[in-house]
Amino acid sequence: MSTQTETVTLSDGATLRVSIERGPTGDAVFHERNTNNPRGGGRIYWRGEHLYLLFNDELLAMQDPRFEFAHGEADAAEKALAFFVQCAESCIQHARAEGIPVEHCYS
Repeated sequence: MSTQTETVTLSDGATLRVSIERGPTGDAVFHERNTNNPRGGGRIYWRGEHLYLLFNDELLAMQDPRFEFAHGEADAAEKALAFFVQCAESCIQHARAEGIPVEHCYS
């Protein structure tokens, strides 16, 4: 498997992809790479079949049933990509509604 997912173009023209950092025990961390957020994005940890959002190096179990479990690394990478795209699109919609640059949502 590749070290990154396909690139997705967001509704504002920015692009997003996920890079994959494989761990020594079959686990992986998926890093959001969003051109709207050049300082770095979110991270999702996958071990076994469970997905966790990494927040300040704490593991938070995913609460949405669409993103809780993944059967294999490829499935986990696709779910991480879908999660980050959903979050990014929410930021874009919020920025449009508030009349602010989307980059302000990431500061």
